[in-house]
Amino acid sequence: MKNTIKIAFRNIRRQKKRSFLLGGAIAFGILIITVLNGFTGGLADNIKDNFSAIFGGQIFISGSEITDTGRVVSVIRNEKIISESIKPVLDKIKSAHKHSRAFAEAIFGSRTARQRIDGIDWQKEKGFAESLPIVKGSLKNLSNPQALILPVSTADRLGIEVGESLLVRLSTITGQKNVGDFILIATVRDQESMGISTAYTSLNYLNNLLGMKGGEFQVFNIYLNNMEDMDSVGNVIYAGLKRRAITEERLNTTPVVTTKESGSKTAEIDRERNMHRSFASLMGSSFFSEKNIEPWEGTKYSLITLNDMMGEVTTMVRILNTIGLIIFILLLVITMVGVTNSFRMTILERTREIGTMRAIGMQRNNVRNIFLLEAFFTSLGGAIAGLLAAGVVMLIVSRIPLGATSFMWFFLKRGKMTFSVLPLNVLVNLVILSLLSLLAAWNPARKASKLEPAQALRTEY
Repeated sequence: MKNTIKIAFRNIRRQKKRSFLLGGAIAFGILIITVLNGFTGGLADNIKDNFSAIFGGQIFISGSEITDTGRVVSVIRNEKIISESIKPVLDKIKSAHKHSRAFAEAIFGSRTARQRIDGIDWQKEKGFAESLPIVKGSLKNLSNPQALILPVSTADRLGIEVGESLLVRLSTITGQKNVGDFILIATVRDQESMGISTAYTSLNYLNNLLGMKGGEFQVFNIYLNNMEDMDSVGNVIYAGLKRRAITEERLNTTPVVTTKESGSKTAEIDRERNMHRSFASLMGSSFFSEKNIEPWEGTKYSLITLNDMMGEVTTMVRILNTIGLIIFILLLVITMVGVTNSFRMTILERTREIGTMRAIGMQRNNVRNIFLLEAFFTSLGGAIAGLLAAGVVMLIVSRIPLGATSFMWFFLKRGKMTFSVLPLNVLVNLVILSLLSLLAAWNPARKASKLEPAQALRTEY
């Protein structure tokens, strides 16, 4: 086998131009698929990071109560059940915070704008404050309970400048109208084009406006040490909540009945209602009414993760990766046609050489393996070159500042594009490449191994 490998390497060096062209085509295919996989991987990671920064966590627990009038109110009055439920996964939790949210109307002079407002405990979430993409103003006046941070788009619609006062009109958790005075201390870059626009203020002040008592809140936000644990940690916490209290069925765990049409429709309605409630709490609706619901006692808990919210993004990434894989395979198929034709020409050129090797005792399998090894080493060399080229391209592109436009910021990390290449994706691509290369060389190699020594030695081209 050692001699077979040496002969294969020698033949590759003998035909430098042909080997370079074949290896270059393979390298181009590997370059394209690796950069695309890295781009989609980095895109998904950046969106998750930015979603996490905007919403203040990766796992969100909300609570709801039902009033005598059938109104569902978003509030958590006691966090004991949540504290008990997260105990089994405390080692995977980086931090946890209480938030409240309101969908309110900001008023400045004669102008108004609808705006979601998050109540933040600035003393406990200093890291969150520092992560906000400030455009104008500063965070030095966060200690003022009436301090408000608005998205740039909302501030522009209102025509308000940093340092000026405004009113915010909202509904309490029980449905009464209320008005609060605020001072704009800063504006932040938002993602209104993506349907995400959030303002921030003091948790205690917002709770007072919402009519909640001390210690009450609406959403329990959890940051994880590793976002890859999001689903597993979410499942553990949800199981703990379900053992201790009434819970909404999670969207990704609710079975859909398909045996009967009516059952299927009921399950779908329940799924939509459950997600609607979860999003209502997360996006800032303090209360909402529903028909035909069964009343419950106490607080009903619901849990949602970033992965639940990013279903469409995950699907988009999966589609891009699939398209990239199809393009990669098509490029390789075209390249493999060239590999097959190249090896057919090689066999014609080496017919007498093959006859000589067979005449001195080389077995058919060894002759065949020489050509298969040539194809394998050529593809391996091309793959290595393609991976190195992809690394250089990704390194250069990741150093280019792409600005801070509102739309692009959502897909970037600190204003730059990032790439994340999974070893599994690289391994799959290499396996596909190797199999196609061996398949392309198999028929010419098999024909070469079947040449009779005497006939091959008499052949002249």
